[in-house]
Formats: sequence, structure tokens, C-alpha cells
Amino acid sequence: MDTNAFSDSGTVHANHIDIHHRTEGADGPWVVLAHALGVDHQLWDSAARRLASRYRVLRYDARGHGKTSAPHGPYTLFQMADDVAGLLDALAPLAPIQRVHFVGLSMGGMVAQVMGVRYPQRLLSLTLCDTVCHTPIAAHAMWDERIGQVEAHGMAGMVEPTLQRWLTAPYREAHPEVVERIRALLLATVPHGYVGACLAIKALDTRTALARIACPTLVTTGEEDAGAPVEVAREIASRIPNARLKVIPHAAHLAPVEQEEAFLTDLDEFLGHAGCGSQCETP
Repeated sequence: MDTNAFSDSGTVHANHIDIHHRTEGADGPWVVLAHALGVDHQLWDSAARRLASRYRVLRYDARGHGKTSAPHGPYTLFQMADDVAGLLDALAPLAPIQRVHFVGLSMGGMVAQVMGVRYPQRLLSLTLCDTVCHTPIAAHAMWDERIGQVEAHGMAGMVEPTLQRWLTAPYREAHPEVVERIRALLLATVPHGYVGACLAIKALDTRTALARIACPTLVTTGEEDAGAPVEVAREIASRIPNARLKVIPHAAHLAPVEQEEAFLTDLDEFLGHAGCGSQCETP
């Protein structure tokens, strides 16, 4: 059977919400892909198709995003990690998932950090892409302004500034179809879901907890990522025992999208070493 031929999607009820998910691939270890703020699981479409030839890939829409429930009020990253654990448990009768390689991009990488501390028994490895470990007080005004704008005017005003931060100008010019697809995902996000997730990010501080992450960890970031700069990726990697750091050239905040080939090469190499989980010696 062609492993790319298998694809299924659905919704499960877990942690008091309905969580939309998609699975692809018929064989291999499980890889979970967690998306960035303001979009949904479709951000990973291209990478997921390629990974599905070698892995069983699980994607999901985060709380407040896509077809997953969007409760009103602030969310927390603990809650969002509990959503993932609940999803894995709910899928168990259909697709027994013991442990997973968890790959999180931006907000998904924040959830991944919490997973590493809160649910170590569920993880074979972590890959933290273009993410941060702390929202400083100095950034709170920016988040408050963003929240206020979305509450007052919806998502439309967020789209262009987000695309400019997320992708380099040469990539945007060369790949207008990708830009349009991401624009549509941003516009489709429910404003109060976006706000709930912004409040979770505003409270982020995993710095002292990172030392407790025991599974093999890869930290990646785009060389031109202003939101999750190389020095922050270096700090995260330095705080997690034996973590690896990969800087991806010619990429901004969505490095796995902008430089998919380089990202998947690094990920494949890492997952090959991380396959036996925390029992592996990191080479």
C-alpha cells in the first residue's frame, strides 16, 4: 500500500473541547505537527505529505483555531498541552499511540516545551521550530495592542504584518500561492480564539523548566527570524540537556515552510537518532 494514500480526519472530544485532527501515512513512528498562532493544521500540508511516506503523521487544530472549539476567555499553554494529551488518549482506541515525535512551530513550539515537562512519558523527541521560551514584560504592550486590534476589527488588520514577519520578501515574491494560502488561514481564524491564544503566549515563561526536558530535542530557527531570533534559539538549546541547534539560512519565522527541504533534511537526520527516545545516547 502506498503510505501516502492513507489520510483520515475527524473530531474527538477531549479536555472539554472538540479537537479537529488529521492523520496520514500507514507505517512508521508517530510524528505530531503543531501549528503557529492564527492558522491551523493546514500550515503543515506540504511537509506532512512528504513525512507521510516514512512516518504516521498526526496534525490537529489548536484550541481556538481551525475546526477545533474556540472557547471565550484566556487560554493557557498548560491547557493547550493537556489538549494534546487528551487528543492522543481519545485516538487510542482507533490508532494506539504510545509515544510521539512532537514537532511544534512558533506557538506549537511553546506547547511542545510544556509537553516536554508535563508529559515526558508521551514523547520520543521534541523539535522546537522558530519559537521562544519567555515573553518579556517589555513585549506585553505589543501583545495588548494586537489583542485590542483583533477584538475591535477582527483578523483583517493582522494579516499583512504577520505575513511580513513570517516570510522573507524574496520568498513572498517568488511564492505568491503559498502567501495566499496562509493569508486565507489567518483570515479564517476566529478572533476570540486568536485572542485566547495570545493571552497564553503573553504569559509564557518556560526558562527554568527547560532543564527538566529529558527526551532528545532539536531546536531550529530561521536565520532571519526577528520574532524568534537565533540568540533565543541558542538560549533554549542551552537550557535543555543535550539539545541540538540548527539555524536555517534564508528563512524568517516560518522556516519549515520557507526552506522545507533544508528543514526536512535536518528533521529526518534528527528523528533517525531520536527513534528510541530518551534511552538513546545523543551522538
